[in-house]
Amino acid sequence: MNSNPFKGNRIFILGLLTLSLSTVKAADTVTIQSMKRVEINKEKPVLKKFFIETFYYEDFIYSQGKKTELGDQVEVSASLRYQYSDDTFFRTRFETFPEDNRFNNKTSRFELLAGHKYGAVDFTMDLEINTNESANGGTTIGLDLDSEFTVLDWNVADNFNVAFYPFNFDGEVGVEFNTWDVTRIYFIDGAPTNVLPAQGTQNIIQKTIPGLVFTYGDKRLNFYAGGGMATYLYATSPTYELPNNTNASRWERKTTVGYKFGLNLRDENTRLWLGAAGSTEAEETGSLIEKAASAYVIHRTKPGFILEAEAVGTKAGKRPFRLTRNGTWFEQTTTPGFFPIYADYNGNLQDWLGKTDFATSLRIGYEATDDVIPYGALRYQGKHFVFRNEESANVLRTNDESASHGGIIRGAVGTFLHYGNFVVNPEFEYRKAKNPVFTNAGDAFFSNNNLSQRLLARFSKTDYLFRIFLTYSFDGSKPFRP
Repeated sequence: MNSNPFKGNRIFILGLLTLSLSTVKAADTVTIQSMKRVEINKEKPVLKKFFIETFYYEDFIYSQGKKTELGDQVEVSASLRYQYSDDTFFRTRFETFPEDNRFNNKTSRFELLAGHKYGAVDFTMDLEINTNESANGGTTIGLDLDSEFTVLDWNVADNFNVAFYPFNFDGEVGVEFNTWDVTRIYFIDGAPTNVLPAQGTQNIIQKTIPGLVFTYGDKRLNFYAGGGMATYLYATSPTYELPNNTNASRWERKTTVGYKFGLNLRDENTRLWLGAAGSTEAEETGSLIEKAASAYVIHRTKPGFILEAEAVGTKAGKRPFRLTRNGTWFEQTTTPGFFPIYADYNGNLQDWLGKTDFATSLRIGYEATDDVIPYGALRYQGKHFVFRNEESANVLRTNDESASHGGIIRGAVGTFLHYGNFVVNPEFEYRKAKNPVFTNAGDAFFSNNNLSQRLLARFSKTDYLFRIFLTYSFDGSKPFRP
């Protein structure tokens, strides 16, 4: 399953103008996994044997462009945990992704996680259960081949840790502006002599990079660095280049190198994450992002104010594949043409390819009581900034896709309402873009997969939406808290 996916703590931004490509990646599991809403919680064994560990719900309720959206783009994740002993646990987890649309966003995929600690070695294995393997049904179980939760973790010394990730050494950066796996690569499988619009027996393969991560430090302050390699298939012809020259007489296996590094600082009132990730052959592997970095900080002041800020920078891939939602082939293969790389209606490559840009956010909240924290937030995204969410420069574009939003400002107000281990977070957000990129409710025929229909759609420069988040954690960890 996708690991992502992390829009959990909705962080708002304003300033941290440049931090030359830093990321938000913590080395200890409690910090990083709580940011991802899938905390393994190895450090705090509980006495209860069988319990609901986490639950997360996010839903878009209403927007100017689409009116009522309740139930259309629900994101849900939940985990059920069995604590066999202090050193051994089993957990099943289910997660949906609205990015996959409501047709693919089904309850057919589950994860089964098993973890065991023996002395200084901690091993976790992530299995995937697919209950709809084919058109005729069928259930399969196997390793989750892009999971960062399958890991062999060795505490070499008190302040030194080595972790081996056989599938994915976790190349994500950002919290509010999460990039997903920067180190995710794509290639064409099947060694075709000519890459044609029709998929045929060919497929797009996507994979993440396995590797090692070294961490030095303690829970308060630690530094980490990691790297790994993965192979991919690429045509040997020097003139091969999608979409201009699709002839490929022979294919070869090549290697890309992924890397990441950063630090994590944590005390009673402050958390800070810095880091970066990238890969060396993003142009040949069709990657959306070549490298990215972010800085995230949250701090509680004595009078009860909470300040949260993030700055994220990304350098887009020069030739990213534009794939269908299931990721098996190129999206735009019909009228007005075959565009395997992100292009506009006229076939010109989009303006963000290979560009570097940034996004920032600031959120300020006030602890009115222990259970009520209202806040205000401001976010800004540059016109070439790409990341995972729908506001990315490759998604939020004009009707002929020749330009992105041109720079977008997003202001929001909301509140966190605590009830025991439950947290409810309603939020209202207003968006202002430089270019008209927001659709309207009158264009019911609009389709992202048909560029000719985009030309008939009416777009506006402003939009607003109302959404709600609900979280539950067994250990009582709270969002928007240091």
